[in-house]
Amino acid sequence: MARGKAVLDRDRRLNVRLIAEEVGLPKTDVHRIITEDLHVRKICAKLVPKNLSDVWEFLAQNNITTLPHPPYSPDLAPCDLFLFPKLKTHLKGYHFGTVENVQAAATRALNNISSEDFLHCYEEWQQRWNRCIRSQGAYFEGDKL
Repeated sequence: MARGKAVLDRDRRLNVRLIAEEVGLPKTDVHRIITEDLHVRKICAKLVPKNLSDVWEFLAQNNITTLPHPPYSPDLAPCDLFLFPKLKTHLKGYHFGTVENVQAAATRALNNISSEDFLHCYEEWQQRWNRCIRSQGAYFEGDKL
């Protein structure tokens, strides 16, 4: 158990298979140790503590304000509603050959986005979150609210 904890402390992005290989235990044993003994669960390829009360306690002790928010919503994520479509428009249909070429093309596309485009995105984002507030989190399409 101590070896598994040491591996987790060193790199929280490891999955059960990689940890099992490193500590020389079967995956089923590593999974049981992680979930039952260390009380950790896997979320989005990162292993995080199940009990986040320590985090909440830290935030409260340090007078850090927290805001409740709905689960992830692509309608409220600026990258999903603005940035990724802009990138896809410039990158779609090309074969770049290397990661460096992809990075260079993406950088050019990002640098070509004007400050007016970002301002317009922010204004649309405000309208979206206001519609979400008016609907009290209920599903809606388009501008029907």
